[in-house]
Amino acid sequence: MPNLWSKLSLFLSLTLVVSVSAFGQNTPSVNSPYSRYGIGNINSTDFAPLQSMGGISSAYNNPYQLNITNPASLSYLNYAVFETGAYAEYKNLNSQNTVNPVGNWSGNISHFALGFPLKNQLNKLSERKKSPFSNAMALGLMPYSTVGYDIESSSVLPNIGQVTYQYIGEGATYQAFLAASTKYKGLSLGGHLGYIFGNSRNERVVYFNDIDYAFADVLRDEYSMRGFSFRLGAQYEYIIGKVEGEDIKETSNRPRLVFGIHGNTVNSIDISGNSISARTNNLYTGNNLDTILSSVESTGRLQLPSELGLGVVYSKRLHWKIGADYKMTNWSGYDNPLNPENLENSWRAAIGGEYIPNVRSYNKYGARLRYRAGVHYGTDPRVVSGEQLTNMGLTVGVGFPLRLPRGVPSFVNLGLEVGQLAAPNLISENYFKINVGFTLNDNTWFYKQKFN
Repeated sequence: MPNLWSKLSLFLSLTLVVSVSAFGQNTPSVNSPYSRYGIGNINSTDFAPLQSMGGISSAYNNPYQLNITNPASLSYLNYAVFETGAYAEYKNLNSQNTVNPVGNWSGNISHFALGFPLKNQLNKLSERKKSPFSNAMALGLMPYSTVGYDIESSSVLPNIGQVTYQYIGEGATYQAFLAASTKYKGLSLGGHLGYIFGNSRNERVVYFNDIDYAFADVLRDEYSMRGFSFRLGAQYEYIIGKVEGEDIKETSNRPRLVFGIHGNTVNSIDISGNSISARTNNLYTGNNLDTILSSVESTGRLQLPSELGLGVVYSKRLHWKIGADYKMTNWSGYDNPLNPENLENSWRAAIGGEYIPNVRSYNKYGARLRYRAGVHYGTDPRVVSGEQLTNMGLTVGVGFPLRLPRGVPSFVNLGLEVGQLAAPNLISENYFKINVGFTLNDNTWFYKQKFN
């Protein structure tokens, strides 16, 4: 047990140090105009392997890799798993009136996570009486939402002339989480407790270009969010053709169906904010603001929406799997008392799968690779000029197995996604995203040596 706590302490220390340097930095290169609505762009909770399959997370489980979207999947882990990853994204902004589309690259660390079964698999194999229960836990840190945009628009007003509006926003929220799962025979249940925290800033500047020495008007809103969230999940695995009394080796190659469900009711977190109305002119104020009106430390409770996800995966565990997923989010119940907005309910549908030619091949490395693909489509909760956004994407990926000194399989996962966030008469955000994930497995956690 001291060995376990030393490993946990090392993981938490490394996570804290790396997250401060990686997550703690703003990402001004991100330019997503729609992130100015709501609390920004909501980040996926799927890691690289699941993102490469379109996000079929409700019914997905894997003995070597984490799925924290549905916490019930954790009890299928065979090893202690450490996962981290990063992404790079190229985004192109285009509209019907755009002559020269605007494009930019952005990227960041995507997650740190550690999961482990509460009983070592080596010890379970040596037990005379097999227990029908399996238990596992996971903890980690990842971004929850991102705000980043810098856009301009112009108009001509009577008796004033040309006016330029500049909209600037930046910031992010993050989620530290602890999840647990228990499995009895084919049924697994899980819970996920998260702590959401972070800050964001939205600013609008109005320039009067045709008036000499005119002051620019500045409206700035700054928000800070803190609070807990939760999610529950369940999965049921049905092994097709299973015969009573078969051992785990005999059933491992049988086809199986997994049904999954996960969701949460409304999550309520604290939000505080400062609003400033000011003016500036480099000739008189330099880079300083001449404050006209300010509102300091307004507080309230931010209502995040309820959500429900359903899915099914059909697989032959060591060869292939294919699945479908559907998620509904009640964004009409979103409520920000410091910045009231109307968002619409959203949904997301996905299909995807994975293929392994020959997991036991010794002389052909390509036959042991995990080939993945998927597609997703759905609506976004944000409504602009009366039009609700849609989000669609096509994903592919490859999992590269590694054999480390302990002999336990680990992986490097590479994924690519192309997609679009848009509405017919609005700006289109066309994106190309590269996901890289690293999965390290270890079989020494909770191992108890026995001597006869």
